[in-house]
Amino acid sequence: MEQPKSSQKHFLGLTVAPWHMAFALGALAVLPFVLGIYYAYSHGPFFASRALTWLLAYLGVIVGFVGGIQWGRMLARNAAPPQDMVLAIVPPLVAWAGLLMNSPWSLFLLLGALILGWLVDEHGYRSGWQGWLFLQLRRVLTAAVILCLIIISWRVLRGGGI
Repeated sequence: MEQPKSSQKHFLGLTVAPWHMAFALGALAVLPFVLGIYYAYSHGPFFASRALTWLLAYLGVIVGFVGGIQWGRMLARNAAPPQDMVLAIVPPLVAWAGLLMNSPWSLFLLLGALILGWLVDEHGYRSGWQGWLFLQLRRVLTAAVILCLIIISWRVLRGGGI
C-alpha cells in the first residue's frame, strides 16, 4: 500500500490534502449564511430579522476565530511583530462591541470587524506571516459572508425593521 505524501492526512478513511480540507470546511462555515438567505426570503420579515440576529452572533464567533488563527500563524512562523499581534486582537474586540449593541449598529460593527480582520490578513501576507493560500481562502469566504449579510439585510429593510 502506498504511503500518503507528507502533506496529506487521513480523515474518515480518506487521504485528504490539508488545503482541500480547509476549503471544504470553509465552505461549510459559510453554509449558515446561505441558509439564512433562504430562511429570510421564504418566511416573513420577522423571520428575516431573526435570521440576521442569529447570523450576527455567529459572525462574532467567526471574527474571534480568525483572530486566533492570525496569532497562531504569527507565533508558528516566529514572526510576531508586537504591533501585528495587537492589530490582530482589534477585530475580535470590535466584534464583541457589536454583539453588545442593538441592531443596526451591531451589523455595521460586525461587518467592520470582519473586514478589518481581512485587512490584517492582507497585511500579514505582505509581512510574511500569512500564507498566500490562506489569504485566497479568506478573500472568498469574507466576500461570501458580506454578500449574504447584505442580501438578508435588504430583506429586513424591505420587509420591516430589525
